[in-house]
Amino acid sequence: MKTAITMRELQKMSAGAIQALPHAMPVKNGTATVALLVPIRKASPELVDKVLSRIDEAAARRSPEQTAAIEAMLGEREEP
Repeated sequence: MKTAITMRELQKMSAGAIQALPHAMPVKNGTATVALLVPIRKASPELVDKVLSRIDEAAARRSPEQTAAIEAMLGEREEP
């Protein structure tokens, strides 16, 4: 099983070949690791629903103080 991709191999790879990778692969230039190639796959609707459900459950358990703190932090992120 291949454990790394060289820069030369990366130049020749198609999008389909990258998406077909079984997992994240280090990209090497000689002996140095210069990047990590991570194939992006679309999550299944079932997984998305499960994650959103867990988020909603966690939000329901938050105290009003925790919710206010989160909203304040998010508000700070929006300002330039």
